[in-house]
Amino acid sequence: MESSLISTDKLKKRGYIHGNVEDSIIRTLIIRVQDTIVEPVIGTPLFKRLLAGITDNDLTSDEIILMDNYIVPVMVSGCDYRSVNVITYEIRNKGVVTASDTNFKPVTESENVRLKDELQKDMQFYVARLIGYLKDNCDLFPLYDELSCNY
Repeated sequence: MESSLISTDKLKKRGYIHGNVEDSIIRTLIIRVQDTIVEPVIGTPLFKRLLAGITDNDLTSDEIILMDNYIVPVMVSGCDYRSVNVITYEIRNKGVVTASDTNFKPVTESENVRLKDELQKDMQFYVARLIGYLKDNCDLFPLYDELSCNY
């Protein structure tokens, strides 16, 4: 199993994804969000250090603050945003189908779009806040790309 910046349990507790969503789906969301959103923002060296620090349980106090206050919110909001389509649609051997439950009424397309817009705004806010924090604290994170700190 690939290393991740956040556990499925923490994601379910901090985000909008319901507890009944399968962990296998959430793990895939987590990996994709950290690979496509977090790593490009913080750079590969810092990303790899944080993964190692989580695995080895040796994050510094500055890294813990970075994780808890800045990266975890990006992960949660990114997974919430991406989950809307992932949970709504299922890829099957006969094609892509809409997942549904007899006890729930699916949202309309316009409601889906409105929800995704709001979740995207949340994610963009947390990404911008993460970038601002890293730029303001370059001295605390020497693995963060120095070019990003100097412009």
